[in-house]
Amino acid sequence: MNNLIGLLAAVGFLLLIVLPSLAPADTLPCRVVVGPTSDPELTVANRAWTKQLVRHLESRGTRCEMIFVDAWARANMMFAERRIDVLFPEIVGDASQPGITGRPVALTYGFVVYSRLDTRAFDHPAELRGRRVGIIRGRYYPASLLDDPHIRIESANSLEQNFNKLLHGRIDATVEYQSDGLQQLAAMNLLNRVQYGQEFGVGQLAYRFQATPEGEQLKTRFDQAIRTLMDNGTYTATFRGTSQRLVP
Repeated sequence: MNNLIGLLAAVGFLLLIVLPSLAPADTLPCRVVVGPTSDPELTVANRAWTKQLVRHLESRGTRCEMIFVDAWARANMMFAERRIDVLFPEIVGDASQPGITGRPVALTYGFVVYSRLDTRAFDHPAELRGRRVGIIRGRYYPASLLDDPHIRIESANSLEQNFNKLLHGRIDATVEYQSDGLQQLAAMNLLNRVQYGQEFGVGQLAYRFQATPEGEQLKTRFDQAIRTLMDNGTYTATFRGTSQRLVP
């Protein structure tokens, strides 16, 4: 009996030593979702950048997996339901989205006001007061546009719908990122029928984290990893030749 007790004690002692060394740094990997952009090449670059970031985090003991979701409505729902831990790219300061954003990774393209050539050009949302302005449901727009009670906002499902409404006189203007608008106008062969004013509302893009203690920890680790990859040249190398606007 004494021998059996001694054997069990020895086995227990070995387990206490071995099991911690076999345990992963984090029990479950964090889930990082990358969403789409209007530029397929930039979307590929965002995924490549995030993979580099995940590899660096894993080398420092933080396990993560990257998932690409090709629909923002689904990606936003996954984040709101806390089925994922991190979302990218997200606009810094977007109060309509839950969570917290980390270190800026890129700059957004600014918005412009598109109007018909037979009307005037508009440079700022304040000039749209008293007019009907088309936006896309579920997309971020500056507060200077959405919060002005004198601007008559009309929502549509796509930029194509807004340009068609604009040409048929159902709205007076539509507001969109300059790059997205020009791309859509070219596809519709309408570049010679629509004008736009000066760019406004340039923002920053970052990773978004859950507003929890765990989310705060992930934010700190991501911010540190981003700084490292910016300093060692990985950041500029990954986005070189793309339409990404890099942070200084």
